[in-house]
Amino acid sequence: MKLVKLDSLSETAQWTYRSWRKGYPVSNNLKDWVPITEFRPMDVLLRKISESWARWRFLSPFFASHGLHIYHMEEGPPAKPPKYPLSQHTGTDIWPWARHAFETEEDLSFDFYNAVRVWPARDDNGHEVIIRLASGASEVTDELRAFHRLNTPKARSDPRNRTLPVLKYLNFDGMVFVVMPRWATEPFGPFVTFSTISELFHLAESFFEGLEFLHENRIAHRDIYHTNTVMNVICKPGAQQGNLRVKGEVKYAFIDFDACLTLPEDADIDAVRSEREMRNQMAKLKLKPGMCNPFKDDVLCLTFEAEGMLRVAEGSIPEVGQFFDWIWGCDYEETPSPTIVLQKLHQLRESLSEEELNQPPAGKFWDRGRIVPFN
Repeated sequence: MKLVKLDSLSETAQWTYRSWRKGYPVSNNLKDWVPITEFRPMDVLLRKISESWARWRFLSPFFASHGLHIYHMEEGPPAKPPKYPLSQHTGTDIWPWARHAFETEEDLSFDFYNAVRVWPARDDNGHEVIIRLASGASEVTDELRAFHRLNTPKARSDPRNRTLPVLKYLNFDGMVFVVMPRWATEPFGPFVTFSTISELFHLAESFFEGLEFLHENRIAHRDIYHTNTVMNVICKPGAQQGNLRVKGEVKYAFIDFDACLTLPEDADIDAVRSEREMRNQMAKLKLKPGMCNPFKDDVLCLTFEAEGMLRVAEGSIPEVGQFFDWIWGCDYEETPSPTIVLQKLHQLRESLSEEELNQPPAGKFWDRGRIVPFN
């Protein structure tokens, strides 16, 4: 009988017996929690989804003992919220909870089942949270190191820390799960609309501030992509909603640090070289496999996302286009740091009048030289 270790002797005995009786359905090896990347044929996809749900369902009593009630998928995807407790979010929820901009419990359904290592839950107080497997039993991951570094009192007190706070660390048989508030809307997308060009600037500045903070703490994200960013609102999926980007109310954050590189805090980031992590954004940027500086890659990936939103202002403010052309015109080794990018952004914003900043955007987003118009 394999020993399944938990924090107490009684829990260890309980879960060792339960795991043995169920045939050890949960591996503590991170390599067995692989994201689903192939969606055909359908029968294989459904089998993989079922296997993932079986793990989380098996662990549900463990999470419930910590006041976390996981979403269920008894009827197949998407995962649906528990019937109890009811959601307690409101439209004006304060940090760290997301604002309520959905209409029904069904709007909370979770369809990122392909992530495998991530599952939604609701705490005893009715708040929506995310449980994420951050480390396996065999070794401490850079992701877990990043969570620890980003959640010290000093780190959390820095307003540039654009990451979700860890509410709990839970240990199960050598694995470490982190619990964070659920923010569920992509900020680099057209569904939550912008009222002014100033709000577009705030989006870009917020994330470059966040990247500056990550890099100061010697963390390279290595997978900056629109699906790996969130804002503090849970919306009805696919519905356009406005008035949610107001400065002072909206918060933005990076998520998904599974590819990150967490270096010693005295590391010289200009001298760092590592094998490039070939995630989604790399193909769009035409970056090739091989050695790279991951901190420079981060800047380029975030620039790509920021350009898609902020450059819609180029028609009335040509300097916005010139700003992005300046970054893309740099040789790779001369890629500006987030601090330099921020300085340029601040200078550009300060050069604009209130009238210019308060203009409505000219379209949804910018894509390969054209502004995509509103419907």
